[in-house]
Amino acid sequence: MVTLSISNIKGGVAKTTTAATLAAGLHKRGKRILLIDSDPQTNLTMCFFNEPGEGDPSLYSIYSSGAKIDDIKLEIKPGLDLVVGDFSLCSADMEFLGKVGSLKILGRAIKETSGNYDYIIIDTPPNLGFLALNAFMASDFIITPMSADSFSLKAIRLLKKTLDDVIEDAGRDIPVAGVLLTKYNDRTNIAKILESNVQASANLLNTKVFKNRIRQATVVQESQLVKMDLFEYAPKAPVTKDYDAFISELLEAIKEHTICQE
Repeated sequence: MVTLSISNIKGGVAKTTTAATLAAGLHKRGKRILLIDSDPQTNLTMCFFNEPGEGDPSLYSIYSSGAKIDDIKLEIKPGLDLVVGDFSLCSADMEFLGKVGSLKILGRAIKETSGNYDYIIIDTPPNLGFLALNAFMASDFIITPMSADSFSLKAIRLLKKTLDDVIEDAGRDIPVAGVLLTKYNDRTNIAKILESNVQASANLLNTKVFKNRIRQATVVQESQLVKMDLFEYAPKAPVTKDYDAFISELLEAIKEHTICQE
């Protein structure tokens, strides 16, 4: 089982789209997937379901009362499950941060699940608080989406510092699998200028820039409105092919890292 966190503290970088489409693409390849919506905005949840009602079982239940993933997960389709997000997690830092063992709650819940998943994918919030730290502590790899219109080297430096601290607490390496360029248009000057900045970010995170870029496309928003993943809604769209190629590249990167660690 491999756990992946999708993280960037800058908003608007297609973080949720990447989490949802990565899950759908891996599921299409025959993998068993668990999605975890760890962003209080619940955008990942609403890619597949209506906004959860107050008091419905959610990720908040795991943190607040020790609920089990097996008891609260929802089935999107056979072999693809979701732990829904919750607006109540907006106060997670004040409510949970600082308690003994609080940064390992999600990791423990993942270890206790009996879902026999191949991949667990966590959509993290655009900050480096309690929820992101729990996700990092539970993860084997981190993927960092980045778009031309929201680039910030300062955000990458903060992510790097946080990861260094988490690695020290976790006692193990938590590598960044790569930086993924999203909302990409190679015909614009800003995209060309961004290339060197993105490479600098990747170097700072001791990782690479994925060769495959995810282009800007309106079908992304359309698919989310009708609560279908891109592989169902627009299987032949260029952006879907972008994500499919990225998934192949990611799987190869994970395989290479695993071999190097053996």
